Amino acid sequence: MSARIRGEHDTDWGRWRPRVSREGTTAPVGQIAVPDRPTRLGGASGWERGRTRHRLVLGALGILAVAIVAASVAVSGVLSPPTLQRPLPATPRAWLDAYEAAAIDNPTRVCSELFSLQLARAYGAAVHGSCTSYFARITSFSVIVRRVLRDGETAVLELRQTVRPRDWAVVLSRQPTGWRAVDLLPGDLVR
Repeated sequence: MSARIRGEHDTDWGRWRPRVSREGTTAPVGQIAVPDRPTRLGGASGWERGRTRHRLVLGALGILAVAIVAASVAVSGVLSPPTLQRPLPATPRAWLDAYEAAAIDNPTRVCSELFSLQLARAYGAAVHGSCTSYFARITSFSVIVRRVLRDGETAVLELRQTVRPRDWAVVLSRQPTGWRAVDLLPGDLVR
């Protein structure tokens, strides 16, 4: 067991400096001036210096975090194209053309733009999956437009599928930027 002076492990002592005599001179070389009691030399205590270092480190980490977020936003803006909302098709027949093109090549567009949100949800539930996953597995069948019925802000496209013949209709609603499907109806409509 070793004997230690009380407080010897404290960091409050600061750095050792030679003791200044009352006349203002330092102790002669070769003699060590030992303080009678621990003193705080060099201004701030060890605790205060540690606290200041802690604040500096936290400040630097905060600035680094902000810089990383800013850089990632800038890089994502440069690498990804701007998300411009495409206008919806201008006519009911243009909607059908956009639907036929997107159903095979871009199912996400069908479900998020050409279909209303309610129709996309109902369609996904009806096919026991999601709207997008359904369109990802379909094959292309051509359709013939039998009639286009229009009344104000609503239009109905009566369609006939040529391969595996069947009739169906699409109910469209006029939005500020174009036409969007709000319902799909199977079979012949009443004339």
